Amino acid sequence: MSSDEGMRVVGTIRSIELHTLGAKFQNVAARQVTKIQLDIERATDETGAELDIGNLADLQFQGPPELVPRFSAGDRVLIVTSVESGLHITSIRPAPLS
Repeated sequence: MSSDEGMRVVGTIRSIELHTLGAKFQNVAARQVTKIQLDIERATDETGAELDIGNLADLQFQGPPELVPRFSAGDRVLIVTSVESGLHITSIRPAPLS
């Protein structure tokens, strides 16, 4: 595991939607993000320790808008976040069968 990796979460996409985030500062344009909610099967933290998936049930992960055409509800995926970004997706890919 890379030193900047945060959580590693495997699950099935329950919902994936494009959202527009309003600008917090004047003269800064609003931007679009993808919000993904998973039915989580398993999760580990940055040290590789297993997390209680019951505590992660309603989390929404955020990523770039390009994820919407690449993934859809029902896809089984592996999401990796970074330590600094919390729930921001640093990588997402189809999950291997386990």
